[in-house]
Amino acid sequence: MKHIFLLKPVFGIFLIQWLLFAACQKNDPVVNPVSNEIRLGAILDLSGLYSEEGKAGKAVTDAVISDINQRYQSVGSPVRFSVIYKDSGLDSIKSLAAVKELYNAGVRLLVAGPSTSADLKSIRPFIEANNILVLTCFSSAPALAIPGDNIFRIITDDNVQGRATAKMMQTDGIRAIVPVWCDDTYGNGLQETVKQHFMASGGVVYNGVKYTTGSVTFSSVLQNASEQVAEASKEFGADKVGVLLISFQDASDFFKAASTISELSSVRWYGCDANTKKVAVTDNPEAAAFALKVRFVAPIMAIGTASSVPAVARSLAARVKAVTGSDPDDMALSAYDAVMIYGQCYNLAQSSDVAVIKTLLPSVCASYNYLGISRTLNAAGDLATANYIFWTVNPNQGGWAWESYCTWFADGDYIILKP
Repeated sequence: MKHIFLLKPVFGIFLIQWLLFAACQKNDPVVNPVSNEIRLGAILDLSGLYSEEGKAGKAVTDAVISDINQRYQSVGSPVRFSVIYKDSGLDSIKSLAAVKELYNAGVRLLVAGPSTSADLKSIRPFIEANNILVLTCFSSAPALAIPGDNIFRIITDDNVQGRATAKMMQTDGIRAIVPVWCDDTYGNGLQETVKQHFMASGGVVYNGVKYTTGSVTFSSVLQNASEQVAEASKEFGADKVGVLLISFQDASDFFKAASTISELSSVRWYGCDANTKKVAVTDNPEAAAFALKVRFVAPIMAIGTASSVPAVARSLAARVKAVTGSDPDDMALSAYDAVMIYGQCYNLAQSSDVAVIKTLLPSVCASYNYLGISRTLNAAGDLATANYIFWTVNPNQGGWAWESYCTWFADGDYIILKP
């Protein structure tokens, strides 16, 4: 890897010094022993409904730790980064226990996770009370966009996703939607922001149905939704009605249950970043066939566009797929930048002190663009803006596959279909 950081001049000075040191050490056989370990913590769902995302995040984090440590080794530095992983199992109680265990192990910097906003919300009081810093690439709930706290997110909050989704619906000519969403911090926040943006464009939002993750009876939830869809179809016409599904990997179960309800098969469906590109859908022929029938599209924050992905991001995705067997999404790939940003902060400060890292983070993010996406933060410490790619399910070589469909461009609020 030629470059680790792409920096503005103030940070470039340090990088030049680092590279010059590397050049001086090139022929020096002496390597300093490892004596300074910077331990990070990662709370990820490795066994629950979001485990596909969590395992991808772990694989990306493993990759970046290897890369950054190789660079330190190449310059003879005694510094090494390491990560202690904790499995949340998509359980907020486990997440809180995990952060306490990490704290007792001396970890003060959390990276990549938690995998969901609900888990992040559950550990926030402990984080703030014990001066722990979080740099996450999965949580996106607007409720956690809090200026001055110890949570930084290098992905956009769901107000941006809400704009993108509402624009997609508007582009498709949808006039009324029936939302079905998980009753948690993420689901409630995203449902509300889609509702606000869709109604602002003149759309009608029905009451919909919210459900509890892990204890849902899919058929009963969808029967309720189908009654509202039938009402909306009578009022606007089925071609003007959509279902908004805010779920996790259980989207596959919803699709299978919905395939037996005629009202739900006659309207378009829209998803969210938590159910985009999930193999649980494409690995199930019944679920995939339903997704195709209802022309299901789902967005996720984009590195690049539906037509063009930066080479560095493609290369990293291939590394991760070799480990996990599936294509990581761009939120998981962002874990790479999260670790590198921590690394750059450490290099500038020569310290892993939380107060120092927190002070440096916004400036480093504003100067950082390695994978092909700016990491500039807003006043709440979240990624200021990003494009979104919408994905759909199509037949592929006797099976099913996710394919990029179009790009929503944040700068201008417009959509361009993939050629």
